[in-house]
Amino acid sequence: MSTADIAQIIAIAASAIAVGALVLLFLLFKRIQELQAQQKVILGPKGVSSDIIAYIGSLTGRIDKLRDAVDTLSLEARDHEVRIDGCVSRIGMVRFDAYSDLGGRQSTAIGLMNAKDDGIVITTVVSRDFARTYVKLIKEGRPDVPLAPEEEEALEQARARGSAPFTLRPRPAPADKEAVEEAAVVPLVDTVDEDQIALERENRRRRRQGLPPLEYLPDRDDLGWPDLNLDTPDDESSAPDSLEALRMDEVFSIDPRTADTEPVARRHGRSQNEEPNPFDNL
Repeated sequence: MSTADIAQIIAIAASAIAVGALVLLFLLFKRIQELQAQQKVILGPKGVSSDIIAYIGSLTGRIDKLRDAVDTLSLEARDHEVRIDGCVSRIGMVRFDAYSDLGGRQSTAIGLMNAKDDGIVITTVVSRDFARTYVKLIKEGRPDVPLAPEEEEALEQARARGSAPFTLRPRPAPADKEAVEEAAVVPLVDTVDEDQIALERENRRRRRQGLPPLEYLPDRDDLGWPDLNLDTPDDESSAPDSLEALRMDEVFSIDPRTADTEPVARRHGRSQNEEPNPFDNL
């Protein structure tokens, strides 16, 4: 192999290496562009040219400041808990008649307590001649002087209506995924039951009339809705007779020849064999 052949082989190898280097350089350029795009999302448009190490250092300082703020808020929250427990949050009141000479329950006993079971009982006794006010101290649920029955009742009302010591409300637990999926499968609107609606309507009507409710909807005949018989009877002559029987064959008027206003019946073609009308004597 001559020197020219060796030089040609070296040139071809160098060209291949150069082409590979160009391809690798292109891939690195694309990767750098992707990293810069991601960095722009985190650091902002002005943070592309800045140092990422400096940015991480500043971020660490911000996290430290945030931690200090959270610690301060925790201390303040505990302080607020103590203050809330010391506030008056339970109140009870009883009105009564202190003396028999005055009614209307104008005397009053009021119990004011906090969550620690401390407070006071204010009692106002009203009479025809005077009105007096008494204040008794309650410490850990015990009065400094004996309480009257009305004052004890006001204190019990305050304890029953009040709340326990202040506590932070726990966060709700996350919903179960399976329960949510099962609830999504169940239809929101059920099929309307017309018989049930009719039964409820009938029970409302029966309650208005003072009747007991029904457990099930009976047939139409039981509800007083008889089925109509559409068959025409063979003897149709009875219908006019029944209509004629329902007509009044007596016309009542005032006889001008008499002093009273007794009605006089006028007959319209009644035969002698026909029975008298019982309304004639009315």
